[in-house]
Amino acid sequence: MNRREVLAGVGAGVAVLAGIGSVRAEDKVKDTKECCTECATTCPKCLAECLKCYAHCADMVAQGKKDYAECMKACLDCSEFCKLCLTVCGRGGPMMAVCCEACAKACEMCAKACEKHPDDKVCTACAKMCRECVKCCNSCCKK
Repeated sequence: MNRREVLAGVGAGVAVLAGIGSVRAEDKVKDTKECCTECATTCPKCLAECLKCYAHCADMVAQGKKDYAECMKACLDCSEFCKLCLTVCGRGGPMMAVCCEACAKACEMCAKACEKHPDDKVCTACAKMCRECVKCCNSCCKK
């Protein structure tokens, strides 16, 4: 790596850091809705349940039960959307409604994947929590 590449990288990093602190008054959310308080408790529970189910499904796939692969992937994606929703809603970001909508869709997909294993207690618990999160996120941040 030559000096120009290093300086270009440093310059880009400084530009990004300078932009992070420049929040305009109109970018701030005037009112964080009460529903976000509910999301602040529901999303972490769903996140934890999805990660637990992901690990369980990964074990099942490792044992040769390939029908758990879809559920495993859905749980991992869902956990990421729950984390995003928790983060953005927690700080009252202007993209709260978008995050809640995306989280609800991810939770719906995860619940459907988990419900394909009705005799599996871990998947059933995950599906139940995802359904709760869908309700929460669908009612949250609607205009």
